[in-house]
Amino acid sequence: MISKTNRLRLLAIQNQFADKVPFYYGWIMLPIAMLALIATSPGQTFGVSAFNSSLRDALGLTHSQLTGAYMLGTLLAAAPQPWFGAMMDRYGIRRVMIIVVICLGFACLFISQVRNLTMLFIAFFILRTFGQGALTLLATNTPAMWFQQRLGRVAALMGVGGAAATAIFPPFVLWLIRQTDWRTAYATLGVIVWVMMLPLLLTLYRNKPEDVGQHIDGTHPISDKQPVANVEETAVSPHPSFTLKQAMRSRAYWIFLFTFACWGMIVTAVTFNLFPLFESAGLSEQNAAATFTILAGILIVTQLIGGWLADKMRLNQLASISLIFLTIAMLFLVNLQAVWMGQVYAFFAGLGQGFLGAVNNTVWVRYFGRQHLGKVRGSVWTATVAGSSLGPFLMGFTFDQTGSFSISLWAFTAIFAILIAATLFGTPPHSKHTA
Repeated sequence: MISKTNRLRLLAIQNQFADKVPFYYGWIMLPIAMLALIATSPGQTFGVSAFNSSLRDALGLTHSQLTGAYMLGTLLAAAPQPWFGAMMDRYGIRRVMIIVVICLGFACLFISQVRNLTMLFIAFFILRTFGQGALTLLATNTPAMWFQQRLGRVAALMGVGGAAATAIFPPFVLWLIRQTDWRTAYATLGVIVWVMMLPLLLTLYRNKPEDVGQHIDGTHPISDKQPVANVEETAVSPHPSFTLKQAMRSRAYWIFLFTFACWGMIVTAVTFNLFPLFESAGLSEQNAAATFTILAGILIVTQLIGGWLADKMRLNQLASISLIFLTIAMLFLVNLQAVWMGQVYAFFAGLGQGFLGAVNNTVWVRYFGRQHLGKVRGSVWTATVAGSSLGPFLMGFTFDQTGSFSISLWAFTAIFAILIAATLFGTPPHSKHTA
């Protein structure tokens, strides 16, 4: 155990580095947050999907069994997310993230040893709890602790890391499996997560600007004379402060919660089943893998543009535009018959996901403030993770029953179409909700 005196001495040494940095420390935190987002890959759907065939073959599972275990594991993983958010508010992101990273590494080691469906379900639960759930929540909350006026653009830069992981991770995993085997590959990923994240968290990571004697955005405290970006979104004060209960009284909270839960459900479903979806259309696995690359490339560009737009326009309008693109993408996917249709799907899906991701990264802190951001966003993340648990199973089940993905894809298209109109009503909350 490290004594309080030694902890204070270590903190003083670490802060000496922050004092010597000739620019705002938030720009040190940005790449760390980006790496943390990349480190979630072993627990993300695009990461697990690369092991899809290996898991089915090794354990002798059907599509319904595999997606069912994934659904239950992900659904249960949604439950502790508000607790992670509360711990973030209480102890700071850094402490919680260290524990989460350690647990994610062990989760990778555990799934490498699964021998039956029960063990696989447990492995999915742990992976989704700490990878897709907690670490994503903490990584995406990090920029909101350091930036306000430029949050949209900063969050977009961080999202580039996630988009790059989407493009690079699946081919890297397939290469790793070919070089060794799927069990060794997953264990290796766990070690990589530890090596990549723990040294940074122990030495450089800081919870907020005040910890290093700075102010948010690297400026002096905002005065009444200073302009505030996107004042429309803050409604009454440039620094709104809503508790979770107060946020839940607003219409915007529920509209965006339902939007992101549905987005998680549909995107996870399509991503998890993309390879069998392309095969059912008479296309190859290589065609499906190329879709990830195209989508990720579009994501990188649109997240940067979306981050800029998030700082310039109303977030509810940007969300509605995003959903128009996602609806168009689904129309091409439901009618998939040729390679070019899959490529057009990837293009519009990249547009929609990039812009909607920019909204997700900014709307919660802009609408409800950062004081209770962990609890607010943790509650939303619970719904998102829960939604992502249902999608893959629904697609897998309908395919096993009908031999086609069409029914589920048409249902997903209709949901996106409805949300185009719904998000227009997601305007910023006003002070009356805090009464």
